Amino acid sequence: MSEMEILLYETYAQPQRRAFARTKDTERTLTITLAAGKGTIVDAYALQSGTTTKITKAYPNQLIDLEVSVKNDGDTDYLWITVKDKDTGVVIKDQAGTPFDVENELAAGGTWVQKRRNFVMPNKTWNLLVEAGHGRA
Repeated sequence: MSEMEILLYETYAQPQRRAFARTKDTERTLTITLAAGKGTIVDAYALQSGTTTKITKAYPNQLIDLEVSVKNDGDTDYLWITVKDKDTGVVIKDQAGTPFDVENELAAGGTWVQKRRNFVMPNKTWNLLVEAGHGRA
């Protein structure tokens, strides 16, 4: 047998990137709470029209003013106030026909006093429902 010459060739391979299956190493949850105001009625009362005198009685057709104070116990938001006839569920209107349904942007912790004038006392005991909340119409 003759001797065989063995030739060695070095192979220069390109770097190979291995693709491993995705494996979670860590996680963290993040919760973001919806910001919202909270309208809390502080006070509400009737006034003798054009004065600061609080009243609990009025004659039929007498003009009265209403004042409502609301505090924002939530985040900065638009707060609203409505005053309804509790017996009918209808928002009351002043002598000019403007409903007592108002809104105002109020910072967290702020207080808003809304005074509306010239409501006509009906010919019955007037049961009023004052409501406050947050959000825009």
